Amino acid sequence: MKNLRNYLFLLVLLLTFSCNNNEYEYPNVDLTVDELFSYCSIDGKHPCNKSLNNEGEFVTVIGYYRITSHGDYLKGNKFRFFDSPTIGSINTEITILQNSLSVFDKISGFIRENSVGEYVKLKVSGTIVGQDLPTNGACSRGVFLEIDGSSAVRLD
Repeated sequence: MKNLRNYLFLLVLLLTFSCNNNEYEYPNVDLTVDELFSYCSIDGKHPCNKSLNNEGEFVTVIGYYRITSHGDYLKGNKFRFFDSPTIGSINTEITILQNSLSVFDKISGFIRENSVGEYVKLKVSGTIVGQDLPTNGACSRGVFLEIDGSSAVRLD
């Protein structure tokens, strides 16, 4: 019984010092939205029914959040993330898995203090997700990002 108690004490002690929920670890490499698509391509393509290169990997993407769409985004758990602050720029969709309101509250603060024109430049860290997108008899695999909450979003 004494050995079990010592074992449990040691286990609790190890878990206490090994888990730090206050620290968010960001990837070392930053990609633009355009670079994200290249990073995930298979021979320059994104074929359906195949995993993307680096699908499931945790990455940081630098891009632009369009302020004029902010009101529409507040109704859901997704937003578009653009490669450059211009209309028609390549973009991807970011899905917020939890606490979407806290993410949009954080972005609202960034908008008030750091916007340039219609956009604010952000860094978003999340997991690469692929989704098959069939269109007119063809199909390609879309590149998306999933984030866990507001700690995944910060200013560039």
